[in-house]
Amino acid sequence: MRLAPFLAFLALGLLSACAPAGIGRDQASVLVTAQAPLSSGYPLSTQPKMQALAHWDLLAANVARNCAKALEHFHPEGDMRVYVAPVEATPFGKSYRESLLTRLVDYGVPISFTPDGAAVLEVSLELVSHHRTIERTRTGRRYAVEPGFVQRKDPQGLYASVPVISEESGFFDAPTPETEVQVNSALIHRGGYLYRDSSIFYVDARDRGHYQLGAPKDGVELRRYSVVDK
Repeated sequence: MRLAPFLAFLALGLLSACAPAGIGRDQASVLVTAQAPLSSGYPLSTQPKMQALAHWDLLAANVARNCAKALEHFHPEGDMRVYVAPVEATPFGKSYRESLLTRLVDYGVPISFTPDGAAVLEVSLELVSHHRTIERTRTGRRYAVEPGFVQRKDPQGLYASVPVISEESGFFDAPTPETEVQVNSALIHRGGYLYRDSSIFYVDARDRGHYQLGAPKDGVELRRYSVVDK
């Protein structure tokens, strides 16, 4: 049996299984049930990878520019100073804070050395590693249900065929890093947000020490052992 027709058949049954009761006999013969939803991909997109000081500075420049716009909107009189709160003492944290200070000055934002009476720019980050399971075929291509597809009936009361698309999983996913970082920057004043940014990037697993205290700086070589009872 060919892969594409089989997946289309299985997906049709799965998406139809959630339909209300009362399906006619002519349709019941082509329905298939499953205990869990089929996995599907997302429309092809890109995500930047951080691997240079210049990339950290680009993020700081974007955040500083938007902070300046927020201050101009909420405090057009121009008398609001900004205090950049200390960031976790990692290479990224220290460098990113310095870049934020420089870029805020570039955009004419007055800087305060203390948080008293000032808007506070806080930075936090989350580091996540995914164990990616890539479904492949011999050609590096698989067939899946089109993302966002919702099963509906046509005017005759029959279920429409399930649109199946090709996923180039073998080609696009092979070099994808497994480690990502989310950098959250928030400008806060009087218990409210004036501006907030959450940006997500790929990072090399060997660079975890740049973003996380206590993480190994040169990566860790993992070895798997098994104990056999003879």
